[in-house]
Order: sequence, then structure tokens, then C-alpha cells
Amino acid sequence: MKSVKKNRHMKRSKAQPFPAFKSSTAITNPYRAPPKGLKEGQYRSKETIRRLNMYKEKPNFAKMKIQPTEPARINPDRRWFGNTRVLTQEQMENFRNELGNVKNDPRTHIIKRSKLPMSLLTDSNIKVDNSKILTLESMEETFGKKSRRKRPKLSVSTIEELVNDVNSRVYDSNKDKSLTVIGDHVSEETPNVIFKKGTSKRIWAELYKVIDCSDVVVQVIDARDPMGTRCLRLENYIRKHKSSKVLVLLMNKCDLVPSWVTAAWIKHLNRDITTVAFHASVTNPFGKNTFIQLLKQYSQLFKDRKHFSVGFIGYPNVGKSSVINTLKGNKSCKTAPIPGETRIWQYVCLTKRIHLIDCPGVTPVEGDESDKILKGAIRVERIPDPENYIYKVLKVLQKEALVHRYGVKDFNEENFLELVAAKFGKYKKGKIPDVSIAARIGERGCECVNKHVLVLYDFQRGRLPFYTEPPKEESKVDPSEEIRKHLEEIDSYEFPKTAEIEEEDVENICNLKETEEEGENKEEKEEESSESQLESYPHNTLSQIPNLDYNAFLT
Repeated sequence: MKSVKKNRHMKRSKAQPFPAFKSSTAITNPYRAPPKGLKEGQYRSKETIRRLNMYKEKPNFAKMKIQPTEPARINPDRRWFGNTRVLTQEQMENFRNELGNVKNDPRTHIIKRSKLPMSLLTDSNIKVDNSKILTLESMEETFGKKSRRKRPKLSVSTIEELVNDVNSRVYDSNKDKSLTVIGDHVSEETPNVIFKKGTSKRIWAELYKVIDCSDVVVQVIDARDPMGTRCLRLENYIRKHKSSKVLVLLMNKCDLVPSWVTAAWIKHLNRDITTVAFHASVTNPFGKNTFIQLLKQYSQLFKDRKHFSVGFIGYPNVGKSSVINTLKGNKSCKTAPIPGETRIWQYVCLTKRIHLIDCPGVTPVEGDESDKILKGAIRVERIPDPENYIYKVLKVLQKEALVHRYGVKDFNEENFLELVAAKFGKYKKGKIPDVSIAARIGERGCECVNKHVLVLYDFQRGRLPFYTEPPKEESKVDPSEEIRKHLEEIDSYEFPKTAEIEEEDVENICNLKETEEEGENKEEKEEESSESQLESYPHNTLSQIPNLDYNAFLT
């Protein structure tokens, strides 16, 4: 029997005609098996073998000579060197006047800013020094043989004044931010770190990133205190340095104030800036459709852009993240009833074209500590000595709201916290009411959130109702001035002259004498009706000017 030699070669499938890795043990193969008896670091690694193989490779000069594209030639034309857009001085002056008339209108926007010479239209108010230099000083006195060195312009004339000026610039207590201002005096006490939350450079840098990346900047304010939570410093910065961006006010938490207060504030704020009332709630929102329609209208101003970004800025704990969740319809941003939950900015896609940007809350450096607490920018549980800030809460709130919430009566600013502490059994040693716990901690401490008996905590959460009254509308027309002008018009009116008396008129006068006796009997009735005639007189004669009450000026 002949022995048949078996095929020792590796079987290959049709899908893989060659093995994935070379089975050779050559030193140039990066996939070779590690040598036996050697540890890692004692033989070449895959990266080292690849690098050495790259050194040995030769360049393909034939491939390098092939040009990917053929050389092209641009046809010569005068239009390449001519002006593309030309404006005359009259057109620029007319456009500058129209731009100045609608500059402060919140509902007017400039379309296609890139095609307009905005620098020539906005820098016209800069005063140019047209003083003739040669009339002040000739060329010879400056560059000729008679030239002399000019004396420097100093604000001081003697050395003593210079020393006093230097000493005054060394330290100024009014510019020292580490000092706290109490009334008109400056105290040497260092402010607490908790009141610096929201004022760091990192958070302000996040804010400016959001402003730069946004086409529409939405400032969220609290409906309970719209002007207190409105940052005018940011608005002026956007109008001055980012004039191409649209600024909108969104008044959140409208469910915590009466409807007439919301309507009055909307009417007042809409004069200067577009304002929308809003209630952030995923299940039962208010103003959602109005705000989305407004964003769609603004998106028409940026048709040339693929995406349209909307940035939300404002104080901490005003509801920026809640507004984004309401617009999205689900929980996209992390929210919490405490300030400082949002740490960094984040993008949220509302539609394929509209993107929303959430921003951490920012607090201005200037401002009173008690105002920051009332605006909800500071966490209550971290405030030292919270009883010192209760007096401002008592000034803002009505007495009926405190009686209904805590069940205490006949209190004032001094004994209110003592009565609240005694009501819920919060005492120190010696049965002394603990006013600190009554102001901040509550019935079962900070661990029990549902049964808090807080004052500052309830104030920030909206459990104690309050609101700031909207400003009263002042009539621009002076009624007394309008009445005076109206009477002058009546005096200047030329009445027609009466005709001459004839014989028939004399006979009528004689007949009137016979009726004098009957008229005497009616005098009493006429006196009674005289008052009603006086009241109806101005309405019948001086009612040509609308919306004026003349009775108020006749009494």
C-alpha cells in the first residue's frame, strides 16, 4: 500500500481567498507571533515595525508628476475691477435718516446687513476735529531750525500736587469690591462667599459664548419682579456691540401674579422691547404657541443661514431651563428649584433649523445682598444669619398672606420670627425661640422638603404671593392746555352779525311783558333745575375734544 501525503496547506474560503494576517515570522511583519522566551519590550512592537517599513519605502515619482486638475484661465473683464455696489451721498443721508427714525422701534429689523455699509451709516455722529494745524503752529516751528521741544501736558503744576495725585491713585475705598457697603458708609467686613455665586469669570464667559452663538437673545425675567430681574447692563451691551442680534423679553412665572398685572407689565415693556408672557410647564403651558410663532417669524430674517440659534439668558432660578423643556415638550435640560443647577451652556434642537441654547444664570456684581435673596439668586440653606433679611420680606408681603400661611396674628417686624418659632415648637436652651430655624430651616429641618415651614424658602418658591405693581401710565396730553386752546378757538370764531330790529320785533317784546307775572311763579322751579343745567352745559358745548372730562375743571 502506498502512503498518501495529506495536504497540509490551510484551507481558504471563497469569501477570504487570502489569510487576514501573514503567518510568516519575518522581522518586517508587524503581525508576527511574539518570539518565545522574550518579554514585552525585548522585541520590536507593531508601531516600530511599521515605522521602519515606511523608511524603506521608495516614493512613486510617476504618480507625483500627474496633476489632479488641468490649469484653468479666467477671462479678462473690466467688471472684475469695478465697484459692485455704489451709493451716492444723498442716498446714504436718506437711509441714515430713516435708520435713525426706526432705530428704537423693537418691531423693525434690518435685513441683509452684510450688503449695507453699516460703518458709514452709524459713525456719522463722531465729531471730527477740523482745526487747522498750520494756523496753530507753523512748519518751521515744528520741523525747521527754530523747532523747540513741546512741554508735556500735565494735570499738575508742582511736585506737591503730583505727590498728592499719586497717593490718591494708590488706593480708593470706593472701588474696593472686597468691602461691603452699609448705607453710605463702607465697612471693613469681608463679604460672604455665598453672595458671590453667579459672578465668577467662568460663568460670565459662558454667557458671552451664548450671546456670540445666538441669532436671537431671549432674556427671561420673573413676572413677580420684572424690572428687578432684568439686566439693563446686558441689554445695553447687546444694542451697542451686537446690534445685529434680536433681543426679546420672556416674562416667566405668570401663574404667580394676577392676570391684570401681567397685562399691564406686557403693555409697559412692549414699548421698548418685544415682550411675551409665558408659563413654563410641560403639561399645561401658557404662551408656548405665541413664542414659537415669534421664533418662526424671526427665522425669516435669517433665510441665508442653515441653522437659527436662540439663546436664553437671565438671573439664576428664573426658569430658563424650564422654558426650553416646555418648548421641547419633554425634559431635555436638567432643572431644579434651586439656583445654579445649570453649570455650562448646552444645545437643544427644537426643529431641524431652530436650535435652543441654555445658559447658566448670571448675577451682577453690584447689588444689595437682601435683593439677591429676594430674587432667588442665592440658596437659602447656605445663608448665614437668615433672620437679618426677614425685614425686607415683611415689607414686600401683605399681612394677610403671612397670617394665612403661618397662622400668627398681631405681629410686627421684631417679634414675627419669635411667634413663628413658638408656633412650631422651635426653641433653644431655656425655652428661647430659635429665630434662625424659623427663618430658614423649618419644621423638620432641610431633610424634609414637603413640610418646610420656611419664610425665605416659601418666598422664593412662590408660596407667599407678592408682585410689584406696574407703573401708572402718565397721559402725554395736558387736559388744561387742551381746554385753553379750545376756548381760544371759540373766542377767535367770528359769529354772524344780528339783523336790525323791526316793528314786528317790538310787538313781540310787548307780548313778553304780559307773561312776566306768569314767569315769577316759575322762578322756584327754574332754580331747582339750574344745577342740572350747569352739569349738562359743558357736555353740550365743549365736547369736541375726545377723552377729556371738563366737569373736573369746572368744580
